[in-house]
Amino acid sequence: MPRAMWVFRLALPTLAVSGALLAGCGGGSKTVVDRDGILRLTLDEYRIVPERIAVAPGRIHIVARNAGRLTHNVVVERRGGTSAASPVVLARTATAHAGQTVTASVDLRPGTYRLVCTIANHENLGQYATLYVRRQ
Repeated sequence: MPRAMWVFRLALPTLAVSGALLAGCGGGSKTVVDRDGILRLTLDEYRIVPERIAVAPGRIHIVARNAGRLTHNVVVERRGGTSAASPVVLARTATAHAGQTVTASVDLRPGTYRLVCTIANHENLGQYATLYVRRQ
């Protein structure tokens, strides 16, 4: 086998792992625009997908499917005016076990909200998303 082919075969796993790590970073995620007021979320270890969502103000329905192995939930929070202020919980789904789908509804005004999993330390491990409520 030619030397170039061996180099490629050795480098391929490294490239695949590097690509997977970069894909998991939140920096390059696009904002998904929801048009029907139903947030269809996928939960797993330790992500909420999509990570950035824009919706119109009003009644929002959350439909979250747990594609992971651990239990997860979704809480809609609005941060207080200061960084030290505790977030205000506006809505919460039930706990979803592996393979389950849970729902919640909430009326939201224009602003920026956070979707988080409040089970154990899942939020600290990266299981959160940003919800932009704005006129579209």
